[in-house]
Amino acid sequence: GRGGRQRKRKLVSNYTKHKSLQILEDFFFILVSIQHNMKFADIPGLEEEKKRLIDFFKRDKIHHALLFFGLEGSANLPLALSFATYINCDNKKENDSCGECPSCLKMNKLIHPDVHLIFPVAPSPKITKEVVSDKYIESWRVSYLENPYMNVFDWFETCGIENKQPNISKDEARNIIKKLSLKPFESRFKINVIWLPEFMHNSTANALLKILEEPPGDTLFFLVSNNYQKLLSTILSRVQMFKVKSFEDEDIKNYLRKFDDVSESEVDSAIYLSGSNINTAEKILRDATVDNLNYLKEWLRNCYSENFLEINKKLDWFNDLSKIKKRAFLMYSLKLMREALVSKIDLSLVKISENEKNFVSNFRKTLDQESLEDLILLLDRSVSYLDRNANPKILFLDLSIKISNFFQKVKT
Repeated sequence: GRGGRQRKRKLVSNYTKHKSLQILEDFFFILVSIQHNMKFADIPGLEEEKKRLIDFFKRDKIHHALLFFGLEGSANLPLALSFATYINCDNKKENDSCGECPSCLKMNKLIHPDVHLIFPVAPSPKITKEVVSDKYIESWRVSYLENPYMNVFDWFETCGIENKQPNISKDEARNIIKKLSLKPFESRFKINVIWLPEFMHNSTANALLKILEEPPGDTLFFLVSNNYQKLLSTILSRVQMFKVKSFEDEDIKNYLRKFDDVSESEVDSAIYLSGSNINTAEKILRDATVDNLNYLKEWLRNCYSENFLEINKKLDWFNDLSKIKKRAFLMYSLKLMREALVSKIDLSLVKISENEKNFVSNFRKTLDQESLEDLILLLDRSVSYLDRNANPKILFLDLSIKISNFFQKVKT
């Protein structure tokens, strides 16, 4: 729950500040309590991808540098870590790691000495020189074990550097090369998992070129990217692409069934509002306190009556929402506008709650079909602008004015 997450973050923060023995004990107690099994079976769906990875190992065809590419919210990072677990497992099953051998138990806590984790970081008040992953590793473990489908903003929020620019520096490259000069501690393979290599500085990428092309024996690189097009062509030429498709809605639904206190319709709504992003859908369910229907009714009523005094008040409301809630509200608005358009054809085709049906039934009378189609396109573009960090106040005001113009056009 939220209280538990706050406690974990507080412990991690205290660890960074004080590093006292008691806090270390608390930290590892929390780390053990939230450990996950790093097994393929714990990832919903994606059976074809899992089979391909296992076949790579069985046929001894593992490329020394694999690029796990998947869009944000995909399972590219869990798949890479599960594959690392499988490779070093001492008692492999036919289609998965055992989850019980010493190697698997260490991977479950992300403390395997032969699996090195590299990820974007940034300077903090306590860490200003040689800003590398090792100095943030405890925080990252907690963040991942709590949310395997996290994005870089989730990670930066957890460790308290959310206003900094993510970066994988040249110091990181030196750190990787230094580690690879040592022999494996206990497993055959040394595995380097580089999460979000698109944040590598060009000097970092260039420093890694030679070792990516000719790594020491039994050394593997797993690059886990959401946007491989940002990588240097010289890096791409040295890796083998392994594409990870986005989750099917049914897979997300199975994963979200861990929320016992939400209904099937709430899960379906969260999946829709998230754009089938498993990370975003989970956040919506964890913080489903906003009554979007009432806010939408009030907003559209003010747009219809050109009540810009009230709309101006709504600007502050929208601006104060978290980014995930802003997106959820716009996606919810887009969903109901689409249902309103469908209802003009046949109201029985609409798949929403009774309250939403009543709203849609009344709202569709206020706009003609052309204006409603334009409104849907406008909302869709607004979601895209929000994703690209548009100013939320300007975005919402512009949206309100254009929606008001749609109403006035129909009135005249």
